[in-house]
Amino acid sequence: MSLEELRGHFHWLTSIVLRTDLQPSEAVIELSSESASATLRLAGIVHARTDLGDPDGGFVAEVLVRELPQHGPWPPEARHLLHHHDNRGVLHWLTLTGPSEEVEILAEEFSDR
Repeated sequence: MSLEELRGHFHWLTSIVLRTDLQPSEAVIELSSESASATLRLAGIVHARTDLGDPDGGFVAEVLVRELPQHGPWPPEARHLLHHHDNRGVLHWLTLTGPSEEVEILAEEFSDR
């Protein structure tokens, strides 16, 4: 299942693995629903913040991946990340939100396959 196919489905955060010992660093996030699952991969981690209320995984209400351009304005809600830019090129900003979960990852590469 791709990120586009996650829209409109209820899903659970099954696992999140951040590997800063790899070069480039990597995050792998697994989401599942009653009928399918999805794996999101980010490489070249620039920033990561997690606030997980349930260590066994929790309900995710919204999954967003936004492309932040190398040139031009970033959306106002991403301004707190601007100091991570450093002329790296396009960055991918993943946010997962739920009643007790919040994950934010900024990375150079994103894949949902």
